[in-house]
Amino acid sequence: ILRAELQINVPVEGVELEPYILVMHPNGQSRQIFDDDDGVIFKWSRCEYTASRDAHDGPRTCIMTGRAATMQCILPDVSFLIDGQEYSHDQAYFASADEFLKAWPFHVRNRCDGEVSRPRRQDPSRDFVNVWQEVSDRRVYVPGRKDVGRILKLEVTPLSPSNQVVGKSMVIETAEVLVAPPPAPPRGSIEVPGPPGSFDPRPKVVFKVLSYNCLADIYATPQVYPYTQPWVLAWNYRKRNLVREILSYKADILALQEVQCDHWREYLDGEFRKHGYDGVYKQKTRESMGQDGKMDGCAILFRRSKFALVEKHALEFNNVALTRKATLRSDKALQSLLKDNVALVLVLEATGSGGGVGSRVCVATTHIYQNQGAPHVKMWQVMTLVRELDKFTSNGQRFPLVLTGDLNSLHDSAVYEYLEQGGVSSQHPDLADDTLGILDTAELRHNLQLRDAHSMLGTGICTNFTSSFSGVLDYVWYTKERLRVTRVMEQVDRATLTAHTALPNPQYSSDHIALMCEFELAVAR
Repeated sequence: ILRAELQINVPVEGVELEPYILVMHPNGQSRQIFDDDDGVIFKWSRCEYTASRDAHDGPRTCIMTGRAATMQCILPDVSFLIDGQEYSHDQAYFASADEFLKAWPFHVRNRCDGEVSRPRRQDPSRDFVNVWQEVSDRRVYVPGRKDVGRILKLEVTPLSPSNQVVGKSMVIETAEVLVAPPPAPPRGSIEVPGPPGSFDPRPKVVFKVLSYNCLADIYATPQVYPYTQPWVLAWNYRKRNLVREILSYKADILALQEVQCDHWREYLDGEFRKHGYDGVYKQKTRESMGQDGKMDGCAILFRRSKFALVEKHALEFNNVALTRKATLRSDKALQSLLKDNVALVLVLEATGSGGGVGSRVCVATTHIYQNQGAPHVKMWQVMTLVRELDKFTSNGQRFPLVLTGDLNSLHDSAVYEYLEQGGVSSQHPDLADDTLGILDTAELRHNLQLRDAHSMLGTGICTNFTSSFSGVLDYVWYTKERLRVTRVMEQVDRATLTAHTALPNPQYSSDHIALMCEFELAVAR
């Protein structure tokens, strides 16, 4: 065994413990172990009780034999019934480990239901002896309720091709298992009243759209979030927490950003399918960080019982920039646009409505370039996307449109003004210093007639909350023709956001806050 380690040493109830195991073969080649029974014996054990060799409390006698004691049981919730007499933990002394083991069948626990005992007292003046019970022989172990408050140990032993033990075992010992944190509190919704005289007699399809930047694992580092405990940032914890939160909202369409490619492939796609969703994923343009799949992207999922996929389109902003190279001033201008961002566009048809083409809706999501020092790049990407979306809302198709995503743009930005007002002045502060001429030939207007679904909440909301930033970066936009917002999800209250300094925290596994709207689609006949 060359290496045996856990990504995070703090186990959490219900969260997989998946060790990294690297072995050396006789031929000198090293190999990572991914499966059970792959040339390695795994042995997970739980610390059932801990005894202390007491050398400083003066003479004590063994409750079993009366001989001089060398050990004490220090579990505060345990007492022993020996020959009709009860001995509490502060009286439970033993002459040897053998006497301790003989007494153990006569112990009783005094804790109340729901309380958790902690078998190890962190007292450096004592010499501890842990007694272990084997709990699993699999590579991956999921701590349960019985493990909470206890220490776990993994022993890894190498085997030869003939299944003989060879070489030395390696042992990993964890911290005490934490109880699973409670789920995020439920979020209510706010009714959005319709404008006067807005009654539409046509049949309606009601559906909910969720937009959420999930915080890709490659960005969830202690360096970026030093206030968040490492076990909270671990993907094995975050993945279940994210899925649980997203499913709790019961949305019909999920528009997700910062979805890491390998995590979509290995977990998220299958998990959402089990809960009735089909989805389409688009990874960013390039591989990064030297490993396959370690790149994020966007995904749109839809409830199979409510929608059917009609069309899907992926937009790579890099490719668009390369096709327009001749219109740019310089190679430097081109390079400034090659940021790997993408957008995803789906045309969905509501099933069971009988509306056919008249019940179709276009749903798009994107994650715009995040550098706050590059407003021209943000503006160019959003204009490029709007130009693409115009194909679905004109030329005879005229599908209602829902545009979601992390636009990395505040309410006072050129991007927001462009989307809300249908255009933006070239004198806007964000656009005043276009030294590379990125927007020289840009048409700063569009005809989509978009509305901000959350405008009724005002400017006091936030969709991104960290220790250094709080503001709105994420949006749900929609075209007013045949679409009406009927409800929007409430904001997360500030007490919850600040309970652990900022996001991510044990309840919310992203630094962004999910947005959800309920729409009413008038079916065209």
